[in-house]
Amino acid sequence: MIKEKAAKFVVNQVLKNTDFQEQSFSSVINDAISFLILMPEDERDFRYSMDVLAYLYENKKEVMILTADYRVSLLPIHLRRYAFGHAIRDTNKINLPSKELVSKLLKRRFDAVIDLNQKEQLFYSYVSGIVNAKVRIGFTKLLADKTFNIQIANNETNPKISYKNLLNCLRML
Repeated sequence: MIKEKAAKFVVNQVLKNTDFQEQSFSSVINDAISFLILMPEDERDFRYSMDVLAYLYENKKEVMILTADYRVSLLPIHLRRYAFGHAIRDTNKINLPSKELVSKLLKRRFDAVIDLNQKEQLFYSYVSGIVNAKVRIGFTKLLADKTFNIQIANNETNPKISYKNLLNCLRML
């Protein structure tokens, strides 16, 4: 409980300086080349989010998939080479990304970040906030206003429908 409160404080401090510049989102997905995809922690969500990965792959987008290391083997074979698995050693004492992981992510430049977690995950909210990207896309949740400049409203309890809605939104952008 104390670790979670400390993590929320740190994430809020990182995200409080987030300033989204005005931009047109009319062709943001078509113009974006490199994507950081933050895979969901939930097992069912993970399975249904594969459609988003398939869409980006079919459109020849450069992706880096950030997920727990034990989940890399669950990705389709052709996408595993784009996966970056994080382990317990990649987290600090309050379960946020370690300095080493942060430095690896900051060395890369992404045009867009897509957080596929439907529920708040402080680890991924932190990553989304620190990565240098013009566009940050994610579901509406606790820290979404500070984290994402494109939010997908999600009133659905069925993850299959939620990810179909997200995919439809991506196709419109």
